[in-house]
Amino acid sequence: MNNKYRITSDTIAIFPMYDSVYQSSILESYQTVIKKEKPLDIIKENCLHYGSSYQGRKASIQHHLDFYQKSPIPIQPTQKLYAFPSQSARSSDCIWLFFHAIKHIERKQQLTAIRFTNGEVVKIATSLHTIQKQYDRTGMIKVLLEQLM
Repeated sequence: MNNKYRITSDTIAIFPMYDSVYQSSILESYQTVIKKEKPLDIIKENCLHYGSSYQGRKASIQHHLDFYQKSPIPIQPTQKLYAFPSQSARSSDCIWLFFHAIKHIERKQQLTAIRFTNGEVVKIATSLHTIQKQYDRTGMIKVLLEQLM
């Protein structure tokens, strides 16, 4: 249990790794953490840690907002920890991005550049339209859940 990665306000993004042992590279405000668990497993375990299952969080979002594909996930709403997938959460290429850590999103040389609040910039192959839509949907979820609290 002590070896589980805990998502906090320092968590910026979770990237898949294609290593035989390590499956996730987690970008934090001041460091990168490498874990053996897959990104989706880290998301699921943190949902449970913070009081609900991944499926429960996803079902709640579907109930309120009819988001059925690539649903953003409120990991811990009271701490304002919301994550969204860059593509299908089941894809081995899915990157999880954290709403609170994103400062700016733009198109750069056929890639999407994401500038985080710590100044770091990451370029990913997912379209600008998709990332912007995911960011906006996550903002809608954040507003909705804060009204319900």
